[in-house]
Amino acid sequence: MPLPIPGHVAEALRRQTVQIHAGRGHGRSAGSGVVIGPDRVITNAHVLRGEPVTIEAWNGRQVPATCLRLDRRRDLALLSAPGLEADSASLADSDRLRSGSPVFAVGNPLGFVSAVSSGIVHAIASFAGMAWIQADLRLAPGSSGGPLADLHGQVLGINTMVLAAPLEGVMRNGLALAVPSRAVQSFLMRAKAARSLGVTVRPVQLGAGKFGIMILEISSSGPAKAASLLPGDILAGAAGLAFRSLDDLQFAIDTAPDAVLHLDFYRGGQQNLRQVAVRLAPEQVPAAA
Repeated sequence: MPLPIPGHVAEALRRQTVQIHAGRGHGRSAGSGVVIGPDRVITNAHVLRGEPVTIEAWNGRQVPATCLRLDRRRDLALLSAPGLEADSASLADSDRLRSGSPVFAVGNPLGFVSAVSSGIVHAIASFAGMAWIQADLRLAPGSSGGPLADLHGQVLGINTMVLAAPLEGVMRNGLALAVPSRAVQSFLMRAKAARSLGVTVRPVQLGAGKFGIMILEISSSGPAKAASLLPGDILAGAAGLAFRSLDDLQFAIDTAPDAVLHLDFYRGGQQNLRQVAVRLAPEQVPAAA
């Protein structure tokens, strides 16, 4: 049996959740979004399939919106919606989330406005080097971009997709996946003051099941080059904290005090962990597509 959700908490979150309509005609898409500041909305990048973009608040108020920043790899988009006048949600720390924690979601699935679904967290797992929250929520098209929240109404993540699982040859709804709030916070920080390490990387598995991030290429004029990092170096952590996903590296870059990142890394197959301090440079942020 799902845990009961206090009505006033669910209602408050519904007021912080919006409908998003993008495109025209047969190509028009619909999804959800979360108000995260005055006239600012966070949603999934895949919700924005065309222009114009219109946001509708819980009270029926509709305003045009523009995209301020887009990250298709992390499937996040930040929208500006002047005149929205909706309540703002608060972000929880997804790193404190544990398996078995009760959660609920708000979205606009299949045209049902501000529908609420409850369940529990199964795991926080890594796919393609990125962290995801897995929960047994009932979601449907139109829920994408909506909030995954704890029982206090704080947003733990942005609902993105449902893994379809086979059952006797028939596809059924599986676990819902959400972008953790840690990744959302990092995305929002980059929208304000972007930083770059100047590397191309990919995730790798180290011994004993540890996670690592291998440097494939280094910009000739970037911070990594200045700090004498090399292609083939494997980044293991920052400031003494081990990496568990690519999101952890990005979060460390975005939150490094005084723009100095203290990295732990391995070189040339050696077992001894090295340390280096990297002074970060501003990233050239491309215009949203």
